[in-house]
Amino acid sequence: MSARLHPFFLDSPEGRLFAVHHRPASQVAERGHVLCVPPFNEEMNRCRSMVTLQARALAEAGFGTLVIDLHGTGDSAGDFADARWDTWLRNLSQAKAWLDAQAGGCVGLLGIRLGAVLAAQFHAACADPRIALALWQPVPDGKVHLTQFMRVKIAAQMDRTDLPKETTGGMRATLATGAPVEIAGYALHPELAAAIDAARLTAHALPDGTPVLWLENVSPDQPTLSPGSQTVLAKWPGPQAICQAQTFTGPAFWQVHERVVAPQAIELTTRWVAAPGQ
Repeated sequence: MSARLHPFFLDSPEGRLFAVHHRPASQVAERGHVLCVPPFNEEMNRCRSMVTLQARALAEAGFGTLVIDLHGTGDSAGDFADARWDTWLRNLSQAKAWLDAQAGGCVGLLGIRLGAVLAAQFHAACADPRIALALWQPVPDGKVHLTQFMRVKIAAQMDRTDLPKETTGGMRATLATGAPVEIAGYALHPELAAAIDAARLTAHALPDGTPVLWLENVSPDQPTLSPGSQTVLAKWPGPQAICQAQTFTGPAFWQVHERVVAPQAIELTTRWVAAPGQ
């Protein structure tokens, strides 16, 4: 039983947003819809196969999934140099409004990697505990994540004796002058860089009663959450949220270029979306 695919462009003030709505087969009653909040840059491309498989699994369970390319990314309007954090939050608002007009409305967000922080901030602004929040391998600290992205450029130039050596401090100094920095083909605007540097998962308090799934990749010989994740979850999302931290084994699909699948992550997410908080 396959999902029905509806690719379309969603209008926004900044330009059209490319979207694909995966919805249940016609004989399956729709129970609501999930909005996917994508990860950052190349991680978005590496996760596409997993997102599609997750959308299919949710469709079989009666849930639609809306996958959008945020402004300046993918097939949406704008170049990456035009991307801004606040614009992405508005994109999510427009996407949720579209889903709320469908049968069952928006019942959940799926935030992936840096998209977890974006999803949490958007969820906090919505202030609706009826919306479940599922997070895949969430990034708790945007500055750390951006530093890791900058190191991609440093690594790429290690063997280039004809180019000056880059440092993360040097790139941030360039951004501080108001000039963009190009990393791995992405022109990073200073405003977006500043917003990512300031992004913290723990900064966004969720409404009491919000169901939250924290899904983290582990190795078979160390099947527990990382110490960093345990530290975050000790103070977020708070005692009044219904948070489940679960682990899965399998490939780190957001890191590798080839198509890889982590079936356990899909199974756990599907089961949780069908009964969040239980």
